[in-house]
Amino acid sequence: MAKIHFVYFDVNTGYFPSLHHGLAYIFGMLKSNNHSVSLSHIINKPELNRAIEHLGNKKFDIIALSFTTNQRKYVRSFLNKANIKAELLIAGGVHCSLLKDKTFEEFPELDAVCIGEGENALKELCERLDNKMDFLDIPSFYFKINKEIVKNTIVPLQDIDSFFLPDYTLFDYYGIISKNGNCFPMILSRGCPYNCNYCCNHAFREIYPNKSKYVRFPSIKRAISIIKNNLGLYPDTRKIALADDTFTLNKEWLSDFCKSYKENVGLPFLCNARVETINEDVVKCLKNAGCISIDFGIETANEWLRKNILNRRYSNEQIKKAFRITRKEKIKSFSFNMFGLPFETSKMAKETFDLNLELKPDFGKCFYFYPYPGTKLYEKCVEYGMILDGIESFSGYLESPCLKETFITHKEIKKYFNLLQIFFYARLILSKMKFPFLFEKILLKIILFFKRPLLFFLKPSADKGVISKSRNIARKFAMKLLR
Repeated sequence: MAKIHFVYFDVNTGYFPSLHHGLAYIFGMLKSNNHSVSLSHIINKPELNRAIEHLGNKKFDIIALSFTTNQRKYVRSFLNKANIKAELLIAGGVHCSLLKDKTFEEFPELDAVCIGEGENALKELCERLDNKMDFLDIPSFYFKINKEIVKNTIVPLQDIDSFFLPDYTLFDYYGIISKNGNCFPMILSRGCPYNCNYCCNHAFREIYPNKSKYVRFPSIKRAISIIKNNLGLYPDTRKIALADDTFTLNKEWLSDFCKSYKENVGLPFLCNARVETINEDVVKCLKNAGCISIDFGIETANEWLRKNILNRRYSNEQIKKAFRITRKEKIKSFSFNMFGLPFETSKMAKETFDLNLELKPDFGKCFYFYPYPGTKLYEKCVEYGMILDGIESFSGYLESPCLKETFITHKEIKKYFNLLQIFFYARLILSKMKFPFLFEKILLKIILFFKRPLLFFLKPSADKGVISKSRNIARKFAMKLLR
């Protein structure tokens, strides 16, 4: 029985904190094979110190690090301070999968990097460690031996029905779900067929030998089994958040799933959708099954920027139509947006704010663009010398713009970022009040006038004392109000 300790870095990522679905599936696989698994979930600096203290002089077969690009400064701090006693120190996740052997240059302490989906690779590694067998040829791993890198082939994408059920018990799942308004986030499918230039999916897909199978949906029986298994863990669940990248992509699967979900689960749920996949039949199908909210990625309102820089090929009219259809069926809408994009101007940023004013979503979120190594847009930013020095110190997507002030100042970016944040929280309340449109516009102007104290309350770095407690209460209230 292998003894494995995971360290998941999740500081100020914008999701306060979150369940990691990929790790949950890996935990389920390892525990089903009788391995000993533990977790340090690092959500703030005190948790980082506790994780370091927790290791103490304990010895493990494997210490496994999971982190995104934004979390590198916390990984460095952990490695500098922690007493690592393990046969292997490994790392995995999208950042490692895209950088591959370059990850060893960033973190020379690592013995191995897991590339791609980790279930089968970790299973085989644990088995070989148990049996004291050589492990340097295990697929999906790069191993560092002295100064040499052993590069193995990547495990082909598997049928996701073959994976073990996810296990969330190592997380503070009760605290996370309860703070989310008793809304349990889950994920059923894997992969995204779109090629957004800023997203990892277009690059992540290329690492697999059978990349045509990158997008996979489970059988309906399997999907219901996953949901019921999760609900057994947290019976107080009132709503489910289906966090799949492209939940409305496969219309035939969606229709069958909605019928089975309504019969076998019946809880209200929310999901993600691309505006191109939305029509009246799809929304009615979702509504009939219990869907109460759909999350849409607007990203930017400028069609040139969205098409040519982000490679998201839909029009503003398609966005407006998706919101109209959703509202017609009395399903709530959620708007995702980004500011500080490459080539974005002040006029373009204002367009994004103005489009959201027109759409009137029930809630939303905005982030600062972050150039992820391995993506096409990162390469474009490098080509044009746009990236700000020192962005490796940014831990999330809410802190600051990441690009140089070439086309727009940081002050202007933050202005629209802050205005949209306040607008979303105002809409959260006003969407419940059913005020006449003109009266709502007046109230919005009053709310935006008092933006300074509101912004301090929303600031991610204001995470101590009364502010933190008040924000947690407000967030819990907001989630219940929205969902």
